[in-house]
Order: sequence, then structure tokens, then C-alpha cells
Amino acid sequence: MDGVTVDETATQQHPQEPGTQQPAPKRRGMRGNAKSMIISMLVVVLGVIGWNALIPRVNKIDREGVDVAAIARETNISLKWQVSYPQPAPKGWIPANVRVIRFQNQPPTWQAGYDLPDSKYIAVQQTAEPTEMWVKHQTNYAKPQGTVQVDGAEWTKLYRSSNKQSSLVRKDPLNGLSTIVTGRGEWSELQKFASLLKPAKTS
Repeated sequence: MDGVTVDETATQQHPQEPGTQQPAPKRRGMRGNAKSMIISMLVVVLGVIGWNALIPRVNKIDREGVDVAAIARETNISLKWQVSYPQPAPKGWIPANVRVIRFQNQPPTWQAGYDLPDSKYIAVQQTAEPTEMWVKHQTNYAKPQGTVQVDGAEWTKLYRSSNKQSSLVRKDPLNGLSTIVTGRGEWSELQKFASLLKPAKTS
């Protein structure tokens, strides 16, 4: 038509030369995001390490244990017994289970159990009314392993291999009470425990 001028260069599309492609658009921010993530993780890790450094370790905490003397004194008064416990207890022996146990069909039993180093445990068990079943119950049906003398007193050694429980059963009563030393420890430790048993004070 007259008066209309068409610019063919504006509408005509030029084909790309074979073998050439437009470059892919660059992804922005990926390197920055990864760097920020790594820095954040390092900050968190360093914070956790610093926090753990401030928390005292369990093996560094001194634990006094229960007041075995007071509980033994109360037991003597209430039951009219003369119970014993290791005196003085060596360093690292911590009284953990100190009480009078009352099970059905079992006589009342004085127990003074101590935690020893290296996760060992030894307790003294005493009663005024011993039975054969009581001995089996306290020693966990362990098998006899001979006898041993501790400060002139004869003790029978018993051992149960399934749970590594060693026991010493005193032949004669100690201050009128049948006495057993039992737990998980070396025979030398059980004998030392037995040698330290002394009656609790009543006042």
C-alpha cells in the first residue's frame, strides 16, 4: 500500500549458524549460598565443642553416697540388731544401696552395697533368721569354690559364672547375724571387704 514502509530487518529472524548454541544463563548465588552454609555449620560445630568443654565429665564428679552410718544406726535400733559395714571404707568405695530388704517368704536382710572403681560392686547381706533358701537367694545359686580364712574367720567361696557373681559366706555369725559378702569383684576385693566389716554404732 502507498505511504507504508516496512522495515524487513526488524521482522526477519536470522537462523543461527550450525554448531553454535546460546550460552546457558549463569546461576547466581550458588557459590555464595554454599559458602554461607559451610560457615554456619562450622559455627554450630564450634559452639557444640565449646559447650561440651564446659560440661563436667561424670568420671570427674565426686559422689559422697548415702549416709551408711546413720541408716545402720537406725536399723540397729529398730530391729535390735548389730549390723556391720566396711569401716573405714577405702577411697573410691561409695555406699550406694544401704537399706533393710524385705521380700516375701524371706527374712529381713540388712544390705550395705558399695560401688567400687572400674564399675565393680560389692555388698554385705546380713540377717538374724537365715535359711538355706536365703543363702541361695543372696548368692544367686552359686557353686561352692572352697574356703578362705579372713582375719581368723572361715568363709565359703561361691561363684556363679553366668553373671560373674562372687560370694563369701561366713561360717559363724558376725555379732549374731549370718553374713554374706557378694558382688562383682576380685576375690581379693571381697576378702578385703569382709576384713573391714565392723558393727555400726547405736549412738
